[in-house]
Amino acid sequence: MKIRDIYQLAQEQPQADYALDEWYNTLLNKDRTELDITDLCRMIQQNIFIEVAIDKAVEVLKHNPLAGDVYDGQLVEALFSVDMEKITEQREPLKKVLLDVRDNVEIDHFMSDEDFNEYQDLVKKLLTKIDSHQT
Repeated sequence: MKIRDIYQLAQEQPQADYALDEWYNTLLNKDRTELDITDLCRMIQQNIFIEVAIDKAVEVLKHNPLAGDVYDGQLVEALFSVDMEKITEQREPLKKVLLDVRDNVEIDHFMSDEDFNEYQDLVKKLLTKIDSHQT
């Protein structure tokens, strides 16, 4: 099912030479399975279609805990910016995958000990954020 159909949105005409508008209109025509890491990071950063973005992000993190568009761990960093009040059904699956990431990502996946420690700290902070907003 296309994003447009999930949210019952009409196709808009893109503004001339606005890359974000072009991306948004392309996004509307994508199926959930077609979303890539760039789409997920942008969706989360732009605060649009958060439920779909988080559902897909959980799937991505299961296979690649260091997923990112520009740098390793960018997806987890983007998820940290999400207002937990806006998500409900995604909290538990997100928490579950983050617990798995926390327990299974090893230091040899990183360029330095510092990068590993920063990533682990971010995962812990996101888990705390999720726990503090449980309903």
